[in-house]
Amino acid sequence: MGTRKAQSMKLKIENIGMIRSADIKLDGLTVIAGENDTGKSTVGKLIFSLVKAFNRYEEDLNESKNSRVLDLIEKIYFNLRKGADLVDSIIIQQEFTPKAFFKELIDSQGDELDSLVNYKITKLEELDYSDKAINLIGIVKEILQKEEDKNIIIKRALTKAFISEFYQDLSPKNSNIDSVINITEGISNILDVSINDNKIKTLALHDEMSLNDVTFIETPIFLQMYDLIRSASTLFEMPESKKERISQMGRTRVALHTKDLVSKLESAEYENTFQDTDFSFISDEKKSLIQDIYSITKGKGFSFSKEEKDFYFNKNENTKFKSINTATGLKSFGIIQLLIQADFLDERSLLIIDEPEIHLHPKWQVEYAKLIVALVKNDIPVLITSHSPEIIQALSVFSEEFGIKDRTAFYLTESDGESSQINDVTNDINKIFTTLAEPLHNLVWG
Repeated sequence: MGTRKAQSMKLKIENIGMIRSADIKLDGLTVIAGENDTGKSTVGKLIFSLVKAFNRYEEDLNESKNSRVLDLIEKIYFNLRKGADLVDSIIIQQEFTPKAFFKELIDSQGDELDSLVNYKITKLEELDYSDKAINLIGIVKEILQKEEDKNIIIKRALTKAFISEFYQDLSPKNSNIDSVINITEGISNILDVSINDNKIKTLALHDEMSLNDVTFIETPIFLQMYDLIRSASTLFEMPESKKERISQMGRTRVALHTKDLVSKLESAEYENTFQDTDFSFISDEKKSLIQDIYSITKGKGFSFSKEEKDFYFNKNENTKFKSINTATGLKSFGIIQLLIQADFLDERSLLIIDEPEIHLHPKWQVEYAKLIVALVKNDIPVLITSHSPEIIQALSVFSEEFGIKDRTAFYLTESDGESSQINDVTNDINKIFTTLAEPLHNLVWG
């Protein structure tokens, strides 16, 4: 195992959804406990949105530019074609067919772009009805050469991520107060964001974020919904062009974290799952974790079939079960196995797991907690939300046993019915058990 790269990331938020305030450390294992509807999942979705937006904004910029350029050159082509005679149509077909012209533009930079645009304008000047097309080419050139403000680009990407994850429920209900987000790492201030009425009001990026990816596991049931999710779109992928927006009409929409997870899991495809455990591209420690999962589930792991568009649980060399016929608890372990196998978990990739106990009996809750702590021991940061005393106690016990207690933090969401506060209870996690045991205590003892 390599030397741990300490991230020391802290997230501070105020007035996000129903959360009044929270100051959360994300350096190793972070556990947020509490009752339902107190904001636990909100924290995970918020972090997911931030990391995804900040690591995809350049891709978002390129997609936006390319979409606008393609729209314009299609307008040029169809505008020219309307008035073309036989001679003119030869020039139009040779020089302005959209796909070929688009590739020429994207492949050109600097002086090459200037030369290409000047050459195309010369060709247009040979046509008597090309003034509008010449103006449009000038606009295309401006789009390709313009260097946009980084904060504006990130703001656009973050807006898309927030819409995808929260729709219009990020700001507190019936309130005009600002929501505030701050991220620091060590002594460095990384990011400040303020939001009002579900819109980003201000954004200041001071430095780069150490996390370059994040994975959010909401439910293992997604394994059996592969085909539906893969054909769906996300609000994060909102296209710029009218043509693309029309093409997506009628498609099912899912949250970005759902499609992101399924896309990662399918990339874990490989042959002979039950025989091939020599994944040369991952560490020996991670190979050992895969073997631990095989032992817990008494099988040979999950695999993905591209041909059948489904995930399978391989009981042994001769027996396998479709995901829909596999216990959901098995799928919980299978998702971790596939993520390890596809090498999506490392020291710069945060894993967020939302209430895993829902699909696990108490014995497997303990085993799952042990697996999570082992991931953190291998320098993989994990944020887990839970209202299960078994999982929370197991995480506490194993964090001490595995020597990561100094990198483990426990938080408790406390609600007054209208809003909640997330408090650090690392030094007194009995507060968690007292809160979670209260309904049973009231039932039995009144």
